[in-house]
Amino acid sequence: MPIQKQYSIADLAPVITSLLAEGKKVIVSAAGNSMYPLIRNQKDAIVLTAYKGESVNIGDMIFYKRTNGQYVLHRVVAIENGEFTLMGDNQTLQEKGITNKQIIALPIAVIRGKKTIDINSKGYLLYKKAWTKTDIFRKAGIGFFNLRIRASKRLKKIINK
Repeated sequence: MPIQKQYSIADLAPVITSLLAEGKKVIVSAAGNSMYPLIRNQKDAIVLTAYKGESVNIGDMIFYKRTNGQYVLHRVVAIENGEFTLMGDNQTLQEKGITNKQIIALPIAVIRGKKTIDINSKGYLLYKKAWTKTDIFRKAGIGFFNLRIRASKRLKKIINK
């Protein structure tokens, strides 16, 4: 069945926050490439659970609201004086100054097709450790991803001529 209309996270925020407040899990579709290769744009979905003040550690992902109103899922790369520094897995630019008050939810799984990746699974924890602790993996992975995107765009231009 084709999608009739897509809604942004901002459009659905009141529903999402209400469901989370009721203790329900919420599944949102991925939008954007910032968390690639773990989360693929418009192919994967993220299962969220309400943030209730739990401890957040370096390497954890959080779903939060920026001061400009944008909703984002990124990884914690540093914690200093009660504030978080975040960065997408496919990024090198860090976002500083995120507070507990901005955190809405914590992801518990990524859905990729018929497969669910539990963020407490051994495979995910190995990915998290390798990706977040080793800059060479991050830089090589980002470089490969960007090369793939450019090649795909060039190929589409050639095909459409």
